[in-house]
Amino acid sequence: MPFFNVPETEVYKTVRAKYIPTKNGFRLAKIQSFSVPKFRVDGFELSENDKRKASVIVPDDSIDELAELDIIADPDPDPNDILRAIKRAQINAFDVILSNPDLDTFVTLTYSPEEISDKADYDACYDKLKNWLSNRVQRRNLIYVGVPERTKKGDIHFHFIMNSDALKLVPAISPKTGRPLTHNGKALYNLPDWSFGFTSAEKIGSADGERDAVAKYIFKYMRKQFGQKIGGRYCLIGGDVKKPMYILGNNPEEFFDGSECKYDSEINRDCGISYREWSYI
Repeated sequence: MPFFNVPETEVYKTVRAKYIPTKNGFRLAKIQSFSVPKFRVDGFELSENDKRKASVIVPDDSIDELAELDIIADPDPDPNDILRAIKRAQINAFDVILSNPDLDTFVTLTYSPEEISDKADYDACYDKLKNWLSNRVQRRNLIYVGVPERTKKGDIHFHFIMNSDALKLVPAISPKTGRPLTHNGKALYNLPDWSFGFTSAEKIGSADGERDAVAKYIFKYMRKQFGQKIGGRYCLIGGDVKKPMYILGNNPEEFFDGSECKYDSEINRDCGISYREWSYI
């Protein structure tokens, strides 16, 4: 493989801007800026020496989005590594939720003992879920973000945010009163084509605050697991979801477009490296 001398400024950039898809294009979500080159341009392969140098800059919790640590199968993993991995999964999930306003329904799927004899068996539960999801992705353009959860007894169930136009929703009716069920004044629904157990669904309002609250509710289950990836993952993401676009540069002013900045934070590390972040969401 041939090697070429390329200036470091062409391989690494100090600034990264994140843009979230909208119906009319993209909107600025975040600008991140290091005092040293940090963000590698696509198309350049790191040498082993470069990887060692890059590993020197490990962001702390306030800039966890840049963390590149993976949790190794270890009987006694570092809690900080676990926290970074969870936060990375949360950020990825939140990016998908922000980028896909069609994700407008909070859904819980459970299993009945008649369908799954051992409801603590993740593989048995996931096999049925996987086929159900795949069918709706292909036939109805379902998109989803979800997390598995274990009850205190160890039983598996799943929480999702999905697009309602891919779901068959019917009003949930109280078996005692025969009246429609509600939660905090909002109608509850069931999914009649989930034949493996019980379901609950609730529409998410269009306000950002309500979407954020539901996203945080999903994230609560990721943190609750704390290193115990149920089924080997923190969350499930599927369908033709839109994701953020990233643009790299060397000057944050390149990306200032007049958008209202929600907060501006700056951190100076003991090693002399500084980091600054502008958030617009």
